[in-house]
Amino acid sequence: MLRKDLDLWEQPGLGLHKSLADAESTPTARFGSPAAVNSMRILQVSHELPPHEIAGTAIYTLNIARAQAQRHEVFVFSRLQDAKLKPWHTYTENRDGLTIRYMNRADLDWVPFDRSYRDPKGAAIFRNWVAEVRPDIIHFQHVVGLGIEVLDVPRELGIPAVYTLHDFWPMCPMGQRMCYTDGVICDPIDFSKCGRCVYGDGWQDLSVRDDMKSQPGKAPSETPSLRERWANHFVARMNETPGRFARRPRAALNAMRRTLAGMSSSPSLPISAANPFEIRSDVLREKLLEMDLLITPSAFLRDQFMQHWRIPSTQIIHSANGMDFSYVKALPKTPSPNLRFGFMGSIIRTKGVEVLVDAFLDAAADHQDIELLVFGAPNRWSVDYLEGLKSKAAAHGAAGRVHFKGRFNNRDVSEVLAQMDVLVVPSIWFENAPLTLNEAAMTSTPILVSDRGGMLEFAVANNYGRTFELGNSKSLAALMRELATDRSKLAALVGTQPPIKAVRDNAEELVGIYKAILHKRYAAPSLELQHSSRGGCLPA
Repeated sequence: MLRKDLDLWEQPGLGLHKSLADAESTPTARFGSPAAVNSMRILQVSHELPPHEIAGTAIYTLNIARAQAQRHEVFVFSRLQDAKLKPWHTYTENRDGLTIRYMNRADLDWVPFDRSYRDPKGAAIFRNWVAEVRPDIIHFQHVVGLGIEVLDVPRELGIPAVYTLHDFWPMCPMGQRMCYTDGVICDPIDFSKCGRCVYGDGWQDLSVRDDMKSQPGKAPSETPSLRERWANHFVARMNETPGRFARRPRAALNAMRRTLAGMSSSPSLPISAANPFEIRSDVLREKLLEMDLLITPSAFLRDQFMQHWRIPSTQIIHSANGMDFSYVKALPKTPSPNLRFGFMGSIIRTKGVEVLVDAFLDAAADHQDIELLVFGAPNRWSVDYLEGLKSKAAAHGAAGRVHFKGRFNNRDVSEVLAQMDVLVVPSIWFENAPLTLNEAAMTSTPILVSDRGGMLEFAVANNYGRTFELGNSKSLAALMRELATDRSKLAALVGTQPPIKAVRDNAEELVGIYKAILHKRYAAPSLELQHSSRGGCLPA
């Protein structure tokens, strides 16, 4: 979901559905109540913001805030990552009709582990600003680097709150639920792998089994007693709320509630005090359950949180992100005698570029009339990864048909796609809602995608493209050979153009949701309605 160019967020959203005035006169505004004309005070919260960071969540947050600011008073609280400024330095900026408060946190502490997601000092800064601007509602877009204590502020000040889950960060400290140790998707979630995934060889195993070694006579697999469960919950809650008034009795009550919940059909989950990653997951889940509503940009992501965290369907909905694709034009393909497979995006391991290169070199041994074009650049941590891919391609007989094209301006995405006959999205993680697939579909470019997560959801929902086994270069190579042998099959890979929700419409929809929550009359749409409307992209 990384966007490659600053110009993207400078474009206003195009209204593809109803105007604000129209929405006010309709019985419902898709997933929210009608957006009434009276102004609201809205606070959007994000871990980053353009022009300082140009990534999907950052761009989306700014676009939504700007669109809502057309009718409402909108504030934004954002983390800043400036190594030249002192930690927790704050300043306010006014632009685009927004009042933006930045808090600088360039680097996170990872030792001990809980410092990577806790920041009481940052939360205090946030709380003071919330008390100053007095918003009617708080919409969290992402909180990495802000400290999870910011999620307590709405409840403490009596302000409704919404949280949009753009990725797996609440479940996974790396955000993608892919283990960097073995390159395998973490499904089901295995907390015993987290330490080495996050810290590499520097991790000291704190698993339950090792913890039990210091307790002679107790089997590692033995189920904790009620007293032990209560103690685990109590310690976790005490550590979660340092310095809070009356935290000891509150922790005791919370531990009792959760211990009893673990004996019933309550959605509360057990916690193992021995594994810090499991503790993190449990604590974040408890905080998200205190939000008035959780939103996901894909049905897949919603279902994952319902499955793994037992989030009730009444508290979490799939509502597609508003997007602006006005920069995409359907251009004719540039002529070439070869069948051109292409990739565009960040050259990082999770994008699966190595799977694509391996698959192409495999298929190229049998077909001299195919090419591979790789558009994109590495980040500062993946330069060696790219060099390794180049070396692998250079050592192969098809080296002259593998082209690493480098960084490109996202405004030129139409020209980039015009050079490809087939776009390949070989990501080895789930990919929640990849924008690249929408760009391909809007230019009628066939796609081959990994068969998991948002990639599979897109292919099935739009009857678009073909899928191959995630991470399996042989599976992808077989599809490449099939298309190279019979190019007439390419036309069948172009399905239905996906419905797009405009930024303006998404902003109006969210305002309707805010107002319904404020008036305590919001009811989540049924799963069937979410499915049939494609997350609110189509009229209900």
